[in-house]
Amino acid sequence: MSIIGALVSIVYNVFFMRGEEGFRRAESFSKLIFILCTLTLMFRRPDGVIITGFITLLLGLYYPGMEWALSTLVLTSILGAYMGLSTLLSNFLGWSSLSIFQVFMVVVRTISFSTTIIFIVAILSPRALSNILRKIGLKKLVVHIPILIWRLIPYGMKWFTESLMIGSLKNERVTTRIPVVAAGVIEIGQYLEEYSYYRLNSEMKKPIVLVKEEYTSDIILIVVSFLMLLLL
Repeated sequence: MSIIGALVSIVYNVFFMRGEEGFRRAESFSKLIFILCTLTLMFRRPDGVIITGFITLLLGLYYPGMEWALSTLVLTSILGAYMGLSTLLSNFLGWSSLSIFQVFMVVVRTISFSTTIIFIVAILSPRALSNILRKIGLKKLVVHIPILIWRLIPYGMKWFTESLMIGSLKNERVTTRIPVVAAGVIEIGQYLEEYSYYRLNSEMKKPIVLVKEEYTSDIILIVVSFLMLLLL
């Protein structure tokens, strides 16, 4: 598989690998408390971003799991390497004069910050977002956008990966597969629009109910939030 295909697979594992389970099933209030405590620790302490990155990576081992953690480390390491090389280039051109240790800390902070943001996005539930948009009285089509995005993007990424694999077997270049992928994504979008026409053009009368059998995820988020407050 090409480098682009590998990156697409990594992004898929980071954001769309797991369904409505784990921390995504936690109550919106629990996630809001966790996000606020995380951002507070991140910006109130000089080393807060490193701490939150480490905490969210550990939480990610519980959900979404080991594969998510490894994919996130790969993705954030690419971002960290880019920032580190950019800083070294800036030093070489005389635009900055950071030491090697400071450059290293730029890389570490980039990885930690990216890991924290990715984890926060990964635990958001599209169904819960749709319920929130419904409660605040937005228009009927806007309410369904989070669910549509979470449906369409994974299909497109899988289609792209499979198309690249077919192209590699035919010894085709990546650029020749992009129109095929675009056509496939548009076709999927048309199918979704056709089969969901009534739902998209009518108001959501009732919230989407998610049956919960346990509150382990809520307890973990609240306990971790409390521990982060103690670190302030």
